[in-house]
Amino acid sequence: MQIQRQNTFSPNFRAIHIANSKNVIKNVETNIKIYELNAKDDKPFLIRLPGKINMQNLMPDMTQYAYERWHEMLRFAVDSSLENDRKTLLATVDNKPCGLAVFLPGKNKFHLDCICTWPVEFGRKVTLAGTTLFKHMFEIFQNSKAEKIKLEAITNGPFDVASKYKKLGFMELGWENDHEILMEANRPRVQNTLKRLDNLIFTEEIANSPKENLCETFDITL
Repeated sequence: MQIQRQNTFSPNFRAIHIANSKNVIKNVETNIKIYELNAKDDKPFLIRLPGKINMQNLMPDMTQYAYERWHEMLRFAVDSSLENDRKTLLATVDNKPCGLAVFLPGKNKFHLDCICTWPVEFGRKVTLAGTTLFKHMFEIFQNSKAEKIKLEAITNGPFDVASKYKKLGFMELGWENDHEILMEANRPRVQNTLKRLDNLIFTEEIANSPKENLCETFDITL
C-alpha cells in the first residue's frame, strides 16, 4: 500500500489496540493487530481512508468493474462506521491498515454491515485478514446475550462472499433483493466456527490498552 506520513494533516485518531492475532499458513506467519475505532474521534481518519488505498496498483488483475464495486464496499463500510451505535474494528499488518469490519451489536442479534479487506503489498492479499476480523466479531458476540448474527451477502461484487460466509457458519435465508442474499448464523453455529478457527488463528486479547494516536504508529498518509 502506498502509505507515507505527511505533516499537512494530523487527525485526532485515537483507536484502542484490543487484540493480536497470528496465523501460520504454508510456513508463512502473519501477525495481525486489531483496533477498535470510535466514530467521533476517528472520523477524519475514516473518511479519508478510501481515497488512500489504490487497488489498481495493489491488485492490477482486477477488472474495472471489480475495482469500482470494491471501493463502493469500502465507502459503505466507512459510512456505517460513522454511526454512533456501530462497532468498528480495524485490522493492521506491519503497521499498515488492511481491513475494516463494521457491525451493530444489538441486544438480541448482531448485524454485520460490512467487512472489507485489501492488500498492503503488490498482488499479495493479507492471509486470513477478513477471517481474523470475523473471529474477533464472533468472540464479541459470544460474550453477549444475542442469539443471532445477520448480514446481507452481495452477489454482484468483486468476490464470491456468500460462499465464504457459508464456510464461516452462515446459512442462507433468502434473497433480500436482486443482488443481496440474507444470511444468518445462530449461537451454536458461531461456537462451532470459533472452535475451528481457534486451531487456525491464535488470538491474544489486549486488556486495558490505552488509546493510541495511530497516525504516529501507522505507516500511512492521510
